[in-house]
Amino acid sequence: METAPYIYSGAISDPSISKVLVGNDEAEIIKVKGNNRFWYFTGKTMDEKITTIKVDGSEEILNEFGFLKNKVFLMYDS
Repeated sequence: METAPYIYSGAISDPSISKVLVGNDEAEIIKVKGNNRFWYFTGKTMDEKITTIKVDGSEEILNEFGFLKNKVFLMYDS
């Protein structure tokens, strides 16, 4: 039996973030109200590293908070 995909997602309020990577794959980013954006990715593996890439090329690994088997990733704007 095949397992269900893992869904990674989060909100982006920092306009300098240009990409979100889940492992080595790029997440989809959609624009929502105002300058806010939302990212999501479905994958086949659990516990992937989440990295944001800013327009200046700098990278930041996101902190994570686990809730049961789902993952919620928190991002703090500086």
